[in-house]
Amino acid sequence: MTDKRMPIQYRVEIYVDSFNDDPDASFESNMPFPAICVGDTMEPSTWPNAEHSGSKVAKVIAVRHLLWEIENSHIGHSLSVCVTIEDKPK
Repeated sequence: MTDKRMPIQYRVEIYVDSFNDDPDASFESNMPFPAICVGDTMEPSTWPNAEHSGSKVAKVIAVRHLLWEIENSHIGHSLSVCVTIEDKPK
């Protein structure tokens, strides 16, 4: 049996309120990202081209995994994360 392992490219795309529009932020890596679960919070002020102030928090409301293979090239894993933007708790 031959070893058919291919490199994996990882991506996280963050959507606000719905998966219907373009992502608000996107990150790519050749290493897996830590697990992201419904209920987690993120700091949207740290995203590229951030439009949210440090007084806001992004709360994860849905997560989708997309997986694909480019034959004889690589495997892709994209994590689509839907969040709501809320005021930070006081």
